Amino acid sequence: MDSPQPGYDLACQTCGAGVRPIDRYCSQCGRRDPAGREQQTTDDPLLTSPTQVTVGEDATQLPSNEAFGTFVTREGLTEKQAMRTARRARTRDQALALEMMLQPGLVFGRRYRIQRFLGSGAMGYVCSAVDESIDEVVALKILSSPIHEEPESFERFKNELKLARRIRHRNVVQSFDLGFSDGYPFISMEYIDADNLLKHLARGTHYDETAALSILRQVLRGLRAAHDLGIVHRDIKPENILVNKDRLAFITDFGIATTANFQRRREIAGTPDYMAPEQLRGEAVSPASDFYSCGVMLYRMLAGTLPFKANTLNQIIEAHLRVRPEPLPSDLPVSDETREVIEWMLQKKMSDRPQTALALLEKIDPLLRTGRTRSASRLMTVLIVEHDPEALAFLRGVLELEGYRVVATGNAREGVNLAFEQAPSLIFLDAKIRGGFEIPHELDEIDAADGLGFMRIVRGDEKLRGVPIVLMTEETLSSLDTHFERLGVADVVLKPLEKVDVIEAMKLVGTAPV
Repeated sequence: MDSPQPGYDLACQTCGAGVRPIDRYCSQCGRRDPAGREQQTTDDPLLTSPTQVTVGEDATQLPSNEAFGTFVTREGLTEKQAMRTARRARTRDQALALEMMLQPGLVFGRRYRIQRFLGSGAMGYVCSAVDESIDEVVALKILSSPIHEEPESFERFKNELKLARRIRHRNVVQSFDLGFSDGYPFISMEYIDADNLLKHLARGTHYDETAALSILRQVLRGLRAAHDLGIVHRDIKPENILVNKDRLAFITDFGIATTANFQRRREIAGTPDYMAPEQLRGEAVSPASDFYSCGVMLYRMLAGTLPFKANTLNQIIEAHLRVRPEPLPSDLPVSDETREVIEWMLQKKMSDRPQTALALLEKIDPLLRTGRTRSASRLMTVLIVEHDPEALAFLRGVLELEGYRVVATGNAREGVNLAFEQAPSLIFLDAKIRGGFEIPHELDEIDAADGLGFMRIVRGDEKLRGVPIVLMTEETLSSLDTHFERLGVADVVLKPLEKVDVIEAMKLVGTAPV
């Protein structure tokens, strides 16, 4: 066994990590009493507490909608037993203890300095924190009970990480590692500066057909990456979709995800308002189960309501199993094609729904590409890729006053993502933008090289090949002129920017204001 770390008197009896005499849990493996100083017995209430809060299948009196959230049920427990189990769950003191550990400014897990509370869910809390070992902001998802109290919840927690970290896609929040702090397990994840879709909807954010389909398309791309690995999310809903200010969408929370060929017997898992019929029956799931949830979510983005009129959990289950969804209001500006896509996704039988994300994308992509949605924006979209916040703010202000829709970023890689997602009609590119692209060796010492990397990718895509690009520079780039020209720069604007120069450049490339 390894010797304890410097500054710690003892070693954990399980993993050998350094611990102090006052430590109740090992910060590395989560062992209770890591130094072996306490004498635990099987009568210790902390060791005999319930493993999870569960309810029986006949749970008709439980609350519904978002207040109910994600739930997991098994056969064999009556409602009374379930309520008794819930009463034996972790105490208020335990909750307060964990919340005190997550106060802004405190260090959690010996390396994460808490920034702010982001939210809570069925399994625990989510906070943003600075990983002081690398000086990067991350998100932490912390299980609400110590490892020994709810081992089955911990197994789900581990399963979430094992599945989620296999997925590498820009529309899926990346998961990093598992850790422990005072017995509380946590997962470190990519931090996304965004609110979940539910918060946007609660604020009355309006999603027309084009915007809603754009978000769904990104969710489907993320799901395609998961499904290709045999992973079914099982809990697609607005709370689990992050949407940033530029309407880039990211799937999060794989807490009840499973593989398509494995599922616990008769397990019912998910959020009732968005669960497919087979999930509610405790049957095996498939990618089509996620598409059903996507159909409910798309309906809500467009109509502002769920596709079923139901107030109790029993009514919700009955609606998903047997009731035909309410059609979208006839006066809603939504195309027939999108209405058909929703109807397809909300079929009761799995075999009648889309079987792959690609099948749905082949329906949605043409609608967005050709502007056949009834709500297709009349505003021209301009993408700004600019590292200087002042220059970006100035250019955004000029363009928005002239009637353009603007999306912007200060990073080359993020600019590429926005170009693919937003399909802009014009791009303003900072020649010295940074983004870490691989570039030819002879250019690796030149400040403008990342701008070339951006252009290489954009010009390699058939859809973006013809989009005019206006290059913004602080000086002439004689050594790179031929490279930029070869990649198709439409015009060059010298900094500092002036309004008249911006307008003249747009006239030159044929994108006059609306």
